[in-house]
Amino acid sequence: MVSRHAPATRITSGRVVGEAVRHQSSGVNHPSADLAVDDRCPGATTQGMRTAVIGTGTWGTAMAVILARMDRPVVLWGRDPAKTATLDRERQHPQLPGVVLPADLRITADPTDLVGCDLIFWAVPTQHTRAIASILPLPAGVPVVSLSKGLEQTTLLTVTGILGETYPDRPYGALSGPSHAEEVMAGHPVVLAAAGPDEVGRLLVERLHGRACRLYTTTDLRGVELGGALKNVVAVAAGIAEGLGLGDNLKAALITRGLAEIRRLGRAAGAQDVTFAGMAGIGDLLTTCYSRHGRNRALGLAIASGENPLAFLRRQATVAEGAWTCRAATALAAQYGVDLPLSTQVEAVIWRDAPVQAALDALFARSPKEEDA
Repeated sequence: MVSRHAPATRITSGRVVGEAVRHQSSGVNHPSADLAVDDRCPGATTQGMRTAVIGTGTWGTAMAVILARMDRPVVLWGRDPAKTATLDRERQHPQLPGVVLPADLRITADPTDLVGCDLIFWAVPTQHTRAIASILPLPAGVPVVSLSKGLEQTTLLTVTGILGETYPDRPYGALSGPSHAEEVMAGHPVVLAAAGPDEVGRLLVERLHGRACRLYTTTDLRGVELGGALKNVVAVAAGIAEGLGLGDNLKAALITRGLAEIRRLGRAAGAQDVTFAGMAGIGDLLTTCYSRHGRNRALGLAIASGENPLAFLRRQATVAEGAWTCRAATALAAQYGVDLPLSTQVEAVIWRDAPVQAALDALFARSPKEEDA
């Protein structure tokens, strides 16, 4: 039990309540953010119920495609009317070339198109989640499942923690695991952890579980979100080691010790240790660190080549969340009194202009420890 270190979110009866301070810099008063509509569609079958995906990035689009290919009614919402109109007209995502979006996938920027949905997937990047939530009304009481991975810089909240402050009184969940959008769009099967209270887990299994998408359920929402956030930081370190040509041995060692950091912080935050041995832990960590599609691995490779990390981030069309998560993770770890040496050095390289060699030297200069310490 943690006494003086309060966790960033509290999960009570499947509802998420944010405990960290609210975002102070936006100056936005959050609306009730609920559409007062009977969105449960009494009498509808599971096949007839409609799912919404918020966010037209690669993973949000891929999730919408999974649902459409399963003949589930689905609407994909984006904030920019011009971009959604282009996506709707051309039926191809600019970052996912060669795959035609299903004809029955509705793409919109109109919030009223969300009315009637009984399940909402949230695929907005973590650092933009609060801003989008402040302007987007959602149907009242409908479960929201996060597809996004990260920690908010100012509050250290996970995505469901942020959303719980804006959209209270609804169940929350998260889907996480090895899930590069490029492979999903190509039709390859995907296996994910579905986290949340029992009612959310049942809904996700009914809606998604099948030959193309296998789900393993867990009630450990905290662990699944922390694992999904911190694996991106480890992937940056793995990319640096790979880019420097330091060999498979060291890369594997960094990944292993990165997993130890994730477990250490997870334990302190009340997560279940077994979560990090599953899809949202080692499963997601491995694919992020080794896949050619990995954005955070790509950031590490760029750093190893001598490129300025912030300049690299500015020119990317997609988001490498590990760059921001490393700062939030070390701050959260300080609240719990937990040591995250790998995350600390990644933060130093990206945000404090520390030389990569100095960061490596600092890691190897640490005193001997027990394997799990």
